[in-house]
Amino acid sequence: MLKIIFTICLCFYNIFSAQKIENYQNIKPFLEHLKTNKQVCNILLIGDSHIQGGYISEVLRNYFQNNYGNAGRGLVFPYPLANSNGNLDFEAYTNMAWHTFRTSYEQDIYKEIGAMGFVMGNNENSIIQIDFKNTDDSFDKVKIFGQPTHSQYNILQSSKSLKDYIKPRKTLQKYIVKEGENYFELASKFNIVTTRLLQLNGISVKNPKAGQIINVENVDYLYDNNFKNYTQILSCGELKSINEINYPSLQKSFLMEIIGENNILYGFQFIKSGAKKGVIFNSVGVNGATYADFIKYPLQIKQLKATEPHFIIIALGTNESLNNTSETEFKANARTLIKKLRENNDNLPILLISPTDNNINPNKIAKISNWIQEISKENNTAFLNLYKFLGGKGYFQKKLTEKKANKDNVHFLPTGYQEQASIILKCLFSEEN
Repeated sequence: MLKIIFTICLCFYNIFSAQKIENYQNIKPFLEHLKTNKQVCNILLIGDSHIQGGYISEVLRNYFQNNYGNAGRGLVFPYPLANSNGNLDFEAYTNMAWHTFRTSYEQDIYKEIGAMGFVMGNNENSIIQIDFKNTDDSFDKVKIFGQPTHSQYNILQSSKSLKDYIKPRKTLQKYIVKEGENYFELASKFNIVTTRLLQLNGISVKNPKAGQIINVENVDYLYDNNFKNYTQILSCGELKSINEINYPSLQKSFLMEIIGENNILYGFQFIKSGAKKGVIFNSVGVNGATYADFIKYPLQIKQLKATEPHFIIIALGTNESLNNTSETEFKANARTLIKKLRENNDNLPILLISPTDNNINPNKIAKISNWIQEISKENNTAFLNLYKFLGGKGYFQKKLTEKKANKDNVHFLPTGYQEQASIILKCLFSEEN
């Protein structure tokens, strides 16, 4: 179905003149090398909620891997365990609740956030299972991104699925806010989404005071320990910043037990180690993220660079249009992110993509697109003015009318995102560049 949608979108946009990517020469050598299909290529896509939702990244990933080979599913964060949205091509389960934060949250629980812009932690022995729906996404190597805290891990194999031995349990209760706790930390503490906390308490919970009594919905799991009777340990070790796990054959399911009193994980990368060519497509999207958020945590940059990207796409800017970020701040943050990603490789190909129109602050979106264009020229990156190509101001309202945009006036529906992804691909591979 996705291939049909992509084909329709691509054919539809062929009626328009191709949009030239500015400074295409920066990424042309990579794309030409990709077409030779002689080695594994790592692509890294960085973005905000438009990327975290998975619709744009799925179209891009499918195109690259269908045409040049699937060398690995790439970076994955188990969003369901963080009560957040994400790609629909895998399922994730756990037997214990996790405290989760993303880089755009205000919190002082965890000092670092890693590769995927998320952190998940708890103090209980826990099991995590990730199942891929597509056979092509099988893997025989996994990188686990974590925090060295003396926690141990066991890589398991099982004849049963963890999902059949767990049952989420929700209980309503009263809670007295402690000194220093904020809105995001309270939601994480009880494993609920922030919107549910707001629904239970009203807007005052966004600025909680010590001693304030609030309503919470604690979410945990009923776990049938008999599941362990159907598992066997394949390998084990102590959790490090990056652990590499190798399997003797291709797998579709990843099962890990983590044992400790301070368990901290940042995500996973799934790879076909035997692939001689093809694409590993790594997508990192974080709801609410800005350029500034991607430079807050040194560990995140370090772990992203550990994926050894040959080509990076950055699609940020929407959230700066919704806050008071100045031109000076915006440009400084964008420069810093580019500089950090290019450390030890000044010629790393990078494509900056402008944000699309929204109905909340369309005038600032236009300014931000110009700022990104200027940053691109200054830092010798490629640039796609997606805002301009889509028609600029008024595009979002048009997509609302076509029922391809969300009524929140910022986000799009799947068909809207799939159209945008097809445009990006058309621009990347246009002969007019």
